[in-house]
Amino acid sequence: MKKATKLLLSILPISSISFLSVVSCSTRNSNAKQPDKKPEKPNEKGPIIPKNPDNKKPTNNNNNSNNNSNSNNNKPGSTVPNENKDPSKSEETPEKPERDPKKPDKQPQGDDPNNHQPHNNQHADQPNINKDEFADLDKLPKEISFERFDFYTSKDVTTALSHLRTDGSVIKIIFSNTHRNIFGKYNINLELDGNEKEDVKKGLIDKVKVKFTNKKDKKSKIIEFTFTGFKVIQKSPDKENKNSKKNYIKKKEKIDNKLTGLYPSLVAYMIMYTQEPKNYKNLMQKDSINFEELENNNPNLFADPEINLNVVALKDLLLEYNRELGKLYKDKVIAVSYDDVNGKLGLKLLIENREENDTIASKYSETLEFDFVGFRKIDLKNPNKNVLSLLFPQNNFKDMIKNNVFKKKIEVLKSGKQKEDMVLVKEEYAKQLIFKNLLVQIIDNENNLYRSTQTLSLQNNKKDNYTSILGLAGGGTLYPFHTIINNNSIKNIYLMINKEKNKKYKVAINFEVDIPIFASTTSDLTFHATSGDTNILKLDITTNALID
Repeated sequence: MKKATKLLLSILPISSISFLSVVSCSTRNSNAKQPDKKPEKPNEKGPIIPKNPDNKKPTNNNNNSNNNSNSNNNKPGSTVPNENKDPSKSEETPEKPERDPKKPDKQPQGDDPNNHQPHNNQHADQPNINKDEFADLDKLPKEISFERFDFYTSKDVTTALSHLRTDGSVIKIIFSNTHRNIFGKYNINLELDGNEKEDVKKGLIDKVKVKFTNKKDKKSKIIEFTFTGFKVIQKSPDKENKNSKKNYIKKKEKIDNKLTGLYPSLVAYMIMYTQEPKNYKNLMQKDSINFEELENNNPNLFADPEINLNVVALKDLLLEYNRELGKLYKDKVIAVSYDDVNGKLGLKLLIENREENDTIASKYSETLEFDFVGFRKIDLKNPNKNVLSLLFPQNNFKDMIKNNVFKKKIEVLKSGKQKEDMVLVKEEYAKQLIFKNLLVQIIDNENNLYRSTQTLSLQNNKKDNYTSILGLAGGGTLYPFHTIINNNSIKNIYLMINKEKNKKYKVAINFEVDIPIFASTTSDLTFHATSGDTNILKLDITTNALID
């Protein structure tokens, strides 16, 4: 057969040979397109080319078509569609070569955000053993710059930290731009606890905690960062010491008794509020003894008509100003601290040039800190000596015990079935009833500064015209000092009963109210943070009523 073919080729002209080649190619293509016909067996002597798993298009014998396909595949992200493809028909699967070397599946690696495959060749439904799911967080740089935010670069670290406490959304913006894979995987929030370290000379805040919570399994991790890029405040290099910013303000050695007779927490809060009221609007409770009730002299709350709780009057009582240097400089209280147990008040002031003075004195700002002692203290050992006390009126108690939570217990005590003549009341609803019936007494026999000419309570009562002292959100008070009182402050409720001679019963109740006394960190007080262990002032309250 081969010899006959060679003889035929030697006789035929070249044009005839070309014609035979075209016919042969057409025959192969025709067979490939007809699924009913068995395709010709490939030449076993020819090279076997393994199938490329990434190439989803069927093999085409046309050389030009192959070149175009390769050209498109070499372009990253190419989305050129197959123009000849009929979308109503599925693609034909190309004939597999007899020997198809198997390639490993391509898997995303590392921190690829598109990685949906578990590492270490583990199946998705298998437990991931000894794997740190927060490994990506450990790779994060521990320094975060705020230089791209003009708002923060113009603020000193103390002011910047105060803003971060009220609005921490900037941390989400930073991670969404710089670490998008982390932002997509975790919920990111600031966890400011008052232990941050400010460095005004370097313009940074150290030990800032950021909480990362996995969006899928809700597991979280807290990491400490250093925030940088804030306004740098350096010591004034003024050559003339007499014009130094340090000489602009000094603390008074002796403070007027009408101020030191107040609790330092009240003074601290009023300084910050009256300086920038808008920053504290969200802290106020309406229809209570709040900032607005205390701002100017209120004869219903203070006996001394000269007590004026605004920042100008308070600074004038605490600080001594050099009026000549006042032409060059201006000041602002940027943070305060207080300790009601030890009667201490702290102020942190920022001293800056006045706008018209930029060419005369140093352009640098200066911070000054002052500590004051001798303010009124909370007496933890002798609760009756403090200004604040609580009262449970008999009429209120008599009405309250008609409620089933108390009525059933009284019936048990009256029956004599119980050996003890008292019972411990544990119901949470009992605490609510007691809380709303308590009245507040303000008695200042020592300094005669605090005075209340109206009936005060813990809960507003429009019916009886009672005003609550809880003027801060979350059950906080400003007057007579800062504390937090709520239902959970009521402890150890005991109900007792004794039979009287006239066939009546005397029912008595005894309980404690735990009032926390705080010592704050140095801050702008837009959030609540204490500097150490909280002391507890325990008020013991008893009242009784006769019943049939």
